[in-house]
Amino acid sequence: MNINLNNKKFKSEFNSKNGEVSDQTIFSYNQKDNIIWAEYSGGQIVKGNIIGKVIDNHIEFVYQHINKENELMTGNCKSYPEKTENGKIRLKEIWQWTCKDNSSGNSTLIEI
Repeated sequence: MNINLNNKKFKSEFNSKNGEVSDQTIFSYNQKDNIIWAEYSGGQIVKGNIIGKVIDNHIEFVYQHINKENELMTGNCKSYPEKTENGKIRLKEIWQWTCKDNSSGNSTLIEI
């Protein structure tokens, strides 16, 4: 993967209905070598974080957050970065909850 996420901020463009991330949720990413981590909050999410690693052309990570209902929510995700025509990074994601109903979904984040 030739895209570096260090010091990049993202917001949601799209999320499945069973997700909690919205366009009010801001992600602040960091990257060192093949390790990525991020903090996120906003909308339904009080505080969340991500830890993962770059594998070939995508990122695999786990996420956890506390929502406004004071629930601890956890899951895992595969994220596929791409560059847009205007040079921004878009993250196309396939995720699954590892709590509650274990449902899955997809989302798209865009660099801001």
